[in-house]
Amino acid sequence: MGRWMEKHSRGLGCLVLLAVTLAVLLRPVPFREFAHSDRATEFYVTAFVGDLRRTLEARPDQAEIAPLLAELETGTVSFCGRQRNISWSGDQQVYNLWLNHVEGNQGILDAAFSLRSDGLLYTPLYLRDLSLGYACYQLKGCDLAAAMEQLNALLALPPA
Repeated sequence: MGRWMEKHSRGLGCLVLLAVTLAVLLRPVPFREFAHSDRATEFYVTAFVGDLRRTLEARPDQAEIAPLLAELETGTVSFCGRQRNISWSGDQQVYNLWLNHVEGNQGILDAAFSLRSDGLLYTPLYLRDLSLGYACYQLKGCDLAAAMEQLNALLALPPA
């Protein structure tokens, strides 16, 4: 057994390292940590409204978006896979959010993600200039219905 361990120690070490890395990457994280919402000072929100055939947008200030962020920050985010495209059904809505802060004269992107009304989050994946689709995360532990109402209010959409 000792000889077998000596011979395969590198492989076992790599497996242990891989297991620990996956455990760290797949652990649920608080929404605040995922979106860096605690340092964001500028916000941009959009939603495509299919029946109106237009994109609605809002640039809320910190006071206007605070109730939405407070609701989302009660939740946690867990990695759940990768998708090539963002998909949704007719009864779902997709909101795009960008959170920034300013350093000196320059805006710094803290987070950019799409939030589907069922709690699925999408973040774009790139390798240099090549799009690899989206990393998908599930938002749990917050009142999604209340968050959707707040997003609809920011964009002046009627309640769902």
